[in-house]
Formats: sequence, C-alpha cells, structure tokens
Amino acid sequence: MKKGWVYALFVSVFLGGTAFIASNQWYLGIAVGAVALILILFYLVPAIEKYGTLSRKRHECYLFIHGYLVTLSVCMSLEKSFDVATHSMGKDFHRLDETLSSMQAREKVEYLASYFESDLYRMFLSILHLYLDRGGDVLKLSSELTAEASRVEETAQAYDKQAIRKMMSFGFLWLMALIIVMFMRFGLSSFFSSMSASPMYLGTLGAFYGFMLLSFAIYCACHTGILPWKKRRKKEVKHETAKG
Repeated sequence: MKKGWVYALFVSVFLGGTAFIASNQWYLGIAVGAVALILILFYLVPAIEKYGTLSRKRHECYLFIHGYLVTLSVCMSLEKSFDVATHSMGKDFHRLDETLSSMQAREKVEYLASYFESDLYRMFLSILHLYLDRGGDVLKLSSELTAEASRVEETAQAYDKQAIRKMMSFGFLWLMALIIVMFMRFGLSSFFSSMSASPMYLGTLGAFYGFMLLSFAIYCACHTGILPWKKRRKKEVKHETAKG
C-alpha cells in the first residue's frame, strides 16, 4: 500500500498540474488532483492489488493441484504430496505454516480450501476424498479436473497479457489527449486569456478530466471484475469467463 500512495500522489499531482496549466485556475487543478487521488488510492490501487492476489492464488492453486496429484500417484503419501505441492508457494502461503504444522495431512489439504477460495480446489477435494474412500488410480480420477485447471490457467494468462497491451494503448490515447489540451494552452496563447475566463471552456475542461477518471475506473472494473460496492468476488468466475 505504500507504493500505492506514491503512485496515487504522482498521478494526482500530474493531472492536477495539467488541469491548472490548461485552465489557469487553481481551484480546478486542486479539484482534479483531489478527485484523482481519492479514486486511485481508494479504488484503483486496492482493486489492482486484489486482482493481483487473486491471480497469484489461482496460479498457486493450479500448481498445488498438479503437484499434489502427481506426487500422490507416485508415493501414495498425503504428507509427502503436501510438502512437494507447497514447496514453491509464495510468502503469503507460508505464513500459514505455523497453523498447518499442528494438523494432520488430510486436514491440511481441507484447510486450504479457505485460502484458495476456488471451485477447482473444491473439485480437487471431492476427488481426493473419493480416492481415499474407494481407492483407484488418482490420475485417472482427476484427469478431467487437471485438464480444466490447465485450461483455466492458460486462458487467464492469455487474458492478462492481452489486457496489459490494451491498457498501454488505452493510457497512450489519454496521454495524447492531454498533450492536445496542453497544445490549446501554449499553441493558442493569444486566445488563452479569453478562453480561461469562459465558463463554458472551464466546464468543458472539467468534464474532460471527469470523463478521463471515470473511464479509468470503468476500465479497471472491466479488467479486474472488482467493483467498488462489492467487497469480495470469486476469482474463478472472472478467469473462466475471460475473453481472449
């Protein structure tokens, strides 16, 4: 969140500064900067961080399911399978080590359902319970699950790569729009004094910045699936319905 403050301050000061330069009105610059700061700090940054967490957990869930099932098919040990599957997990996961250390092997796997919050993981638990109760070839039992997990992972990765390219194009277009606004200030300097005193010009300029900030909020909501009025979301819903 500390980095979020830095990004929010930088962007809000930049937008507020361009608004002041384009209007020569300090109140418009402060208003644009304040709105940008609030939007970025209290929605954009938390939404992006939340989306990053969900993406990381989705990837960890994919690695865990595959690692656990393959190891279980070879050594038939729940404890060994768990250790191998969690070896490459991130710091957030290993914060659970103290909690998991007091549990039995089967309890550890069941406990992680609250960490991953994934429909795929719940399917994995169902298959694991079926295997433990009835036996059989765990890889054959889980073949459809592993195929679906791979499909979800590949789709999500392709979606994220495409979203990054689109985000760069989206930001570049708005940067060009700001350059045009700055051109009006310096390229039409002989008319600027009368323009800056015009309520219509100032209102239009304020609407321009308002629309810019709103478009970034809408873009963030469409990309992450995280809306300001919703505290939680299921990460699999977003990734399984992601457009390529």
